[in-house]
Amino acid sequence: MTFSSIDATEMHQLGYGVQNAGKGLTECAAQLRAILNEVELTHPGVAVIGRIGQWLTDQAPDLYRRRDLAYEAGKVDVDVFGNPVPGAVVPAGMTRIDETRIIPATVRAEAAQAAPLFTAAARGDAGAREKLAAFAERLSEPQFATALVEQLGARGLLAIPAAMGTRVRKALDADDASAAAVRRQNRDVLSMLSRALATATDPTGSARLSRKSLEELKQQGRTEIPAPDMGGLTNPGYWSLGQILAAAPRQAYSAWFMKTIGQDMIRWDRDYLKQHRVRFLPKDTDVYNLPAPIDTRPFQGSDAIGTADPIAALMTVAGTSRERAQALLDSRDLLTYLLKDRRPQWAMGDRGESLGTAMEAAMKGTDAGSKRLAVIATQLLADEVKPRVSVNDAGEIEFKNPSELDRLSGIRRSMGRILAEHSDDVVFSYFWNQPRADDNELTGHVDGRNTARFNPTDLDLVMLETAVDDQGYQALLRGEIADMRGKIDQGLAAGNEKLLNNVIALNSTALGHLVEARRMALVGRGREADAADEELRKLVQEGIGLVPVPFAGQAGKAGLEAAGSIYENFVKGGYTKAGDWLVKQSGHAGGKTGKAFSDAASNDLAAQELVKQMLASSAVAHEAYSHKDLNPFIAVKNPPRVKDPLDMNKAEYEYFTRWIADNTTVPANYKEAQQSAYIGAKELRDNLKAATKDE
Repeated sequence: MTFSSIDATEMHQLGYGVQNAGKGLTECAAQLRAILNEVELTHPGVAVIGRIGQWLTDQAPDLYRRRDLAYEAGKVDVDVFGNPVPGAVVPAGMTRIDETRIIPATVRAEAAQAAPLFTAAARGDAGAREKLAAFAERLSEPQFATALVEQLGARGLLAIPAAMGTRVRKALDADDASAAAVRRQNRDVLSMLSRALATATDPTGSARLSRKSLEELKQQGRTEIPAPDMGGLTNPGYWSLGQILAAAPRQAYSAWFMKTIGQDMIRWDRDYLKQHRVRFLPKDTDVYNLPAPIDTRPFQGSDAIGTADPIAALMTVAGTSRERAQALLDSRDLLTYLLKDRRPQWAMGDRGESLGTAMEAAMKGTDAGSKRLAVIATQLLADEVKPRVSVNDAGEIEFKNPSELDRLSGIRRSMGRILAEHSDDVVFSYFWNQPRADDNELTGHVDGRNTARFNPTDLDLVMLETAVDDQGYQALLRGEIADMRGKIDQGLAAGNEKLLNNVIALNSTALGHLVEARRMALVGRGREADAADEELRKLVQEGIGLVPVPFAGQAGKAGLEAAGSIYENFVKGGYTKAGDWLVKQSGHAGGKTGKAFSDAASNDLAAQELVKQMLASSAVAHEAYSHKDLNPFIAVKNPPRVKDPLDMNKAEYEYFTRWIADNTTVPANYKEAQQSAYIGAKELRDNLKAATKDE
């Protein structure tokens, strides 16, 4: 980087003077040329004067760009002409600027050649598309990309998708099979444009768009852009920007872009809703509207062409990294709009599936930002579920117009995965039982890790909404099972009976909340109670609790200090990943648990059997049993020990359960698990009844 210090006001005056001097000399050369032509004379000095005038004219923009960099460094807002807006405070004296952000004239000349090719390609010029290929590698160069976007200008940039939509509309109206090919061509061009825009808005690049350019982009985003040859049909500029984002859903836009342009897109969408009600999102069959220039897809993998929702495209791009997603969603105000007021809009498209993707990226981590946003999302969703449910005299949930909740059904599985990744905090929240936390108290810091402070009633309401989705419920269930499995193994490896008993009680209570939420959610929507109980029973019958925790051998080799890391090692890839691993490992252990249990068991009895499996498996893994008179039926000779329950057949496992009951050193408090699961289910019913009594 090369830095210099300038006075922005003086640089403005210098630029203005150089510009006027260039204009004056150019006009002088023209006048002299006209006079000499009248007397049929020439003079080389006239050409020199003209060249000097042109040189001065060419230098003025660079001087103005230096001025703009100084204003940007001083956070001075300027108008479209580069003058400070009324009320702006211009810092006195010199301002330090980065000279490397000044784009060379040669690069700007190349960008000037590429810019009209994008416009021509949008209108169907095949030759322009071929010529664009020569610039493909340049679009990731900060100076070229910035010069290109500046050359197009905000309005020119946003007019390109509108022109493309016109071509698609005409092809569809003519029932032309070429529409698919047109859309593929559009995607290729828009993907290139998206790469250039992402590069030009990356603050770490050697060049990037100025604050003035970004403000112009925001202004044009809220302006109606006409579609050519469509009888006056227009679309907001931000609709066009959404189509650019949709063309390259994996493009790495900066967090800075998400914070500035991305959040402004959401505000525009909210403002539009307030002023005009819900904005119609056209499909291909809506012949009087502009269709998507590319092939968008609607809810959950349908083959039909869907709607062109610019906010959904924004969410998809943001969902490619935690940094981007958190920068976009780090506003309770905007997140409230997305989860509450925008529901009718989501119902027209992917029902919030893209929003769920962004939420997962922003909220699944162990960092404080993820924890805080997860709690906020839980609070906001609980507020949406609460007025739409009631508890009848029989103690069952009744949904009031469930279609209102279904409008945002696309986030259910994502919310399940989010809460699954915070299983430890969910379990503790049911024990802590604190009221809803204020915004400055949403997270804590315990034993060197960040914690999320959920409210139990909020959790129950959200689980009621999330557990109705099979995948959302599976993620929650597996996350909680993984949390319990790792902690039971840790407690047994360390010989910590108190920890073991607490884990059994607390985790079984949380499990009771979850499985009861699943049952009530399905029954409230007309499903049989047996279907709600099936998932947990199946996992227990398959022997998920029998799977030994990886790294369990560390405790025996390195002592009790290693036992403390068993739990962290097991879930270091996340609770969902650990839960999925347990499911895969338990598949070949099926059949060891009696069929009578799987047919008749309630969920609280299933919780008891689950804990029994986990304690038995951990007892074997850590040899927490009497080594006297090991029965050869279940023993391994070298060294003498009980074989892994996963390696036992059904007869051996039956004998093992009888043997371990008499020979283990583990406190066999299985009934505590059953009682806690029952208590958890009752707590959930009581919480929901109390929360909805005034609704």
